[in-house]
Amino acid sequence: KYPPPFGFRDLLEKIRDLVRLLPEYDLPAGLQSKQCKRCGVVGSSSVLHGLKLGSTLNHFDIVIRLNDAPVRGYTNDVGNRTTIRMTYPEGAPWSQDEYFPNSLFVAVLFKSVDFAWVKAMVKNESLPLWMHLFFWQKVVMKIPVSPRKFRILNPILVKETALDILQYSEPQARLFSWDQNRPTMGMLAVVLATHLCDEVSLAGFGYDLRHPDAPLHYYDSLCMMAMKWQIMHNVTRETQFLQTLVREGAVSDLSGGIYCDFCEKPG
Repeated sequence: KYPPPFGFRDLLEKIRDLVRLLPEYDLPAGLQSKQCKRCGVVGSSSVLHGLKLGSTLNHFDIVIRLNDAPVRGYTNDVGNRTTIRMTYPEGAPWSQDEYFPNSLFVAVLFKSVDFAWVKAMVKNESLPLWMHLFFWQKVVMKIPVSPRKFRILNPILVKETALDILQYSEPQARLFSWDQNRPTMGMLAVVLATHLCDEVSLAGFGYDLRHPDAPLHYYDSLCMMAMKWQIMHNVTRETQFLQTLVREGAVSDLSGGIYCDFCEKPG
């Protein structure tokens, strides 16, 4: 029914051909058989600065990281283990130091051309030059990961997150704009974690949009103002939902950025 990111419409045959190259199970066998799995989802918020949560995050069974958020140089605050790296093509890390032998690379398909990129990465092939025109920024052309370590996020999870959980409207076909109904990668990672694990903890989540000059990420110089350009995301609605999860004890917030009590204090 839906094209990416909510479905595989017009891509089903291509998807089937690629999936034959990938494993049938979701997690490595050792984790798949574990009776009680604990997930740590590491966001990219600057709230992680100085909290020294690295050793805590390293003790989770499954550690999920997002896009190109780095480990190297930040291990005291974000740990050094990665079980799952979730990303779309434009967000994949450029540094080979961010790819680990035992971690899974989970591709999230937001548009049809993303599939062609994933296929090229899995088969270690070159992507036709004309396809580069359809990415909003330059994409990595080689992922140093074994084909057995690639996964594609099931679009049912994106649909569930957007339409069922966040109550966004049905996607409408638009030529030059986006509906504000695409969940952020962080939100998708949280929902994925609730499917994979019995216990879910979050770190590095929370945006304080009232301070546009405040740092956005723990690893770069972007400011909160940059979030205003993310017109396809509804950060306010996502924050309200995460606050509900924390308040009801469904997930734990290790870094305290979801309610962001410290943001209310002067200085």
